[in-house]
Amino acid sequence: MHLTKAQEQCLQGEMGESLAWAMERLVRLGDERGSSRLIPVVSVHIPDWDVSLRRDRMRSLAVGGLAVRCSLNPGRPLVDGDTLPSGMMDVRSCTPYLCGHNVSRDSVVAWGGRAACAFVNSALGARSELESYDDSLAAAISGLTPERRLHKDEGRKATVTVIVDGADIDLGTLGAGISASLPGEVPHICGIRPGLGDFKKLSFAVNSRGDIPLFHVTAEQNAPDGLEAIYASDIVPEPDGRDDADLLILGCPHLSEQEVNRWARALSDRGCGIMTWFFISGLCWDKSPKTGDALRTRGMVSIDRCPLSFKEEMNGRRVACTSPGLVGCLRSSGIDAFPVTDDEALRMMLARV
Repeated sequence: MHLTKAQEQCLQGEMGESLAWAMERLVRLGDERGSSRLIPVVSVHIPDWDVSLRRDRMRSLAVGGLAVRCSLNPGRPLVDGDTLPSGMMDVRSCTPYLCGHNVSRDSVVAWGGRAACAFVNSALGARSELESYDDSLAAAISGLTPERRLHKDEGRKATVTVIVDGADIDLGTLGAGISASLPGEVPHICGIRPGLGDFKKLSFAVNSRGDIPLFHVTAEQNAPDGLEAIYASDIVPEPDGRDDADLLILGCPHLSEQEVNRWARALSDRGCGIMTWFFISGLCWDKSPKTGDALRTRGMVSIDRCPLSFKEEMNGRRVACTSPGLVGCLRSSGIDAFPVTDDEALRMMLARV
């Protein structure tokens, strides 16, 4: 890699231990990926932060503060002795785009978390590789990342077309089919016009089996020239058809303010006939206090937490999730989980009242 004089000084430790560690990490990553230079980033999102050893590393390495705006994936609650480094947002959410990160199209970011990375690339048009914990922390400390495939125009071109040939296809189910059938591709999905909630669901679902940090969408159903065309109906999995859940999980990725309001309206003046857990970031919760409180009367509301941090409490239960990605994670831990659409989730909540 070619480094500037200032970057060389950081690598040699002349600017302190934190920057030396960050530069060493980024140079190693760049060499592994064939990168020729480091480029500046405007935003960082760090995954997997709640491992104790990594919290210790964060505290020791980031004592001098961070170079760019930074947030954390949700994990377990902060414990005594945990201190967020200077410059780190007090946000622990898998939806950083709802929590104060304002990134523009074509800006370079370093976001970990498969759903967050896919969203920032695909919905917002910013440019990020799927970053690990150490690589994103190094980017936060230095404000830099190695230039790689998804930072460049040629690396962001679609490699396959998926034609949505049914108006009633649930986008979470569609994403699960794409993830299983087209891992490693850059899909161009034709025939959908997703809103924020749809993009959020699709971004996690396309990563439920294999990593797909970028996809393109268009309302047109015509396939671009030169790309293999695959019909969604050929890859979308058959519905499980189950309705025997005794626990329903909503908010993976975290519920937006609009989704909190929508679920609260749907359950207005009605009880909830199934144990339901709602997951949301603290910032979105603060924006919707009345409707959020209404959800508290219908189930458990968990703020700044990930459903995966409650796996012990799920053991022995039959868990329905509106997130195919979460279903895959839970099944890999031996938990009896199955996917449902939003409509099916609502029927579960209302049918048993």
